[in-house]
Amino acid sequence: MGPTSNNFHWLANSYLGSKSLLAPVAQQTLMAKIAIFCKASFSHGMGHLVRQSHIAKTLRDRGNDISFFIPDYSPAQIWLDRYGLPHQTSNDAEEISGDIVILDMQDTTTAFIKKLRQNKNAVVSFEDLGEGRNHVDLLIDCNLDKEKSTGLPALFGHNYAVLAEEFETCHSKKRAFKKSIESVLITFGGTDPHGLTPALAKKLLRVQPNLSITLLAGPGSKNISALKDLASKNEKVKLLESTSEMAQTLFTHDAVFCGGGITLHEAMAVGTPAFVINQVAHQAIKTDRAEKHGAAMNLGMADSWDENRLPEILQSGAETREKMSQAGKKLIDGKGLKRVADAIEALCRGGN
Repeated sequence: MGPTSNNFHWLANSYLGSKSLLAPVAQQTLMAKIAIFCKASFSHGMGHLVRQSHIAKTLRDRGNDISFFIPDYSPAQIWLDRYGLPHQTSNDAEEISGDIVILDMQDTTTAFIKKLRQNKNAVVSFEDLGEGRNHVDLLIDCNLDKEKSTGLPALFGHNYAVLAEEFETCHSKKRAFKKSIESVLITFGGTDPHGLTPALAKKLLRVQPNLSITLLAGPGSKNISALKDLASKNEKVKLLESTSEMAQTLFTHDAVFCGGGITLHEAMAVGTPAFVINQVAHQAIKTDRAEKHGAAMNLGMADSWDENRLPEILQSGAETREKMSQAGKKLIDGKGLKRVADAIEALCRGGN
């Protein structure tokens, strides 16, 4: 039988205040059954799925049994197959069962969470903006300050930004800043639903013809032909259709143009100045928060971003970019994956 909300209110708050609570967890084999339900589509992108795949791999490596429940979306299925993560197509909460159910779907309803609870599951939800967030056992949101967790069993703050393991290592690397920007990475998530990548590349080259540009296309991109054409016509443009070394790819560029999703946090972790064009409204909130701390620049929404700032960006000096870099690394240290995995295992342990 699943644990009570009161138990997990205590557990989450204790975790926030004490690392010792979770210290024994990593030393034991829990063998929990963990079901992960997340959205993925051309319009929603792949960020939710990628985040959960990092968590799933870590929990699997610790001996837990992992299963994904995802929409019927081919790029998502291919992504999970790549890492040997089992999955099935499902949109029905009644089909989901496990010691813990992890949700990464952003807008849950009270009815949906209560339906899950009929199976006696403990429920963890990520960045949940729906009313269902008030009824889960643990709410995780790296975009909200700790102070906003009042009354909720929650882990809030940048310490819980979930990134691939490589970002913890790359975070500690020192980087040198050139007098001007010579290379940029352009990436707008797994799908680039607004087709920003080729248009932005062309605008940047008009401002600085000798700029080296790497175009990173995600698994759901529909711009591949346009990107290949652009790369074939300009020797300064390189196309990557995928990368297994995202941290290093970000680290080797002077700046990145990206959306306000997970890539923004990845850039902050390795200290790459980020210039952000938001894909959806909630990303703008995250970007504003990063900009307030000096870690990024918010260029606006995909349908109305300020291209007049491109010359200013490309001419930004080393000191400006170094300040952005240090601000980002101060906020995100790349260790969030371990913290979140520990918290999820502590949740399971608390229910036994």
